[in-house]
Amino acid sequence: MSSTRLTAIRIPAVLTAALMVSAISCGPSPETTQRLAELEDAAAQKDDLLIEVASLGRFISDINAELSEVSLAEAGLQAMVESPIQASRESVLAKIRYLSDKVEETEQKLAQSRQRIRSLTMESDTLQMLLAETITSYERTLENQHATIEALNERVTLLEEQNVQLAASVDTLSTQLVDLKTEASTVYYVVGTKEELLEQGIVEKSGGARFLFIFGKRGETLVPSRELDPAAFTAIHKDQITTIGLPDSTSEYEIASRHSLDQISAGVVEKGKIRSSSIRIVSPDEFWKNSKFLIVVQTS
Repeated sequence: MSSTRLTAIRIPAVLTAALMVSAISCGPSPETTQRLAELEDAAAQKDDLLIEVASLGRFISDINAELSEVSLAEAGLQAMVESPIQASRESVLAKIRYLSDKVEETEQKLAQSRQRIRSLTMESDTLQMLLAETITSYERTLENQHATIEALNERVTLLEEQNVQLAASVDTLSTQLVDLKTEASTVYYVVGTKEELLEQGIVEKSGGARFLFIFGKRGETLVPSRELDPAAFTAIHKDQITTIGLPDSTSEYEIASRHSLDQISAGVVEKGKIRSSSIRIVSPDEFWKNSKFLIVVQTS
């Protein structure tokens, strides 16, 4: 009886060992091997996609940061005048074009990543959904970046138009300023006898009292007419021409206009009479400040 029980116990052990040897000698089935290879490939794809999506995220963040810098630079253009703005504007435009290219490149990479996500095996459904949502979020960000770039382009174009208008205004103002400076620096002089100046309407008689009602007015003086025609005078630039020639150095001259004799260098004789071949103006600004029209009367 004990012998029978021993045999019954040993037989299962032998069968078990035989089965194990048989399993080891046969190896995994082709289906199992193929399945294992598919899983390993899927795992590798997951790792590559995770790295790729993370890299795209950093790339998009960098674009956002650079767009912020361009926005600040574009805003600074308004505070600049035309001379330095050209280089800055070109720099901003170049940066915008560069970022636009980067956004388009990123869109292409996102499309490729989305295609790869769709090709993942069914075991990767959860990861596939997560990555797809991430790509969708990135695409929305890129849409916003496109809108920002378009707005920047429009803003720079508007600033360019405004600067063209500003440059035209500056040119106009510069021309007006030159004209005003020229006008302010232009003065006039005339030299002539009493009769000539009276005939031309440059001077008129003033003051005096009649003596015996025959010989005119005693103490009568010549003063500039109320309205003077620049065409009757010689125009000069007060800072460039400071010497005015007199026709006859032996004659005597008087200044009928409101100009101070203290600001000229000439042969000044008694009672304001000038005997000289020329009048040299020592201080143009002081000399011309009372009147732009110098009237020199040849008295003898």
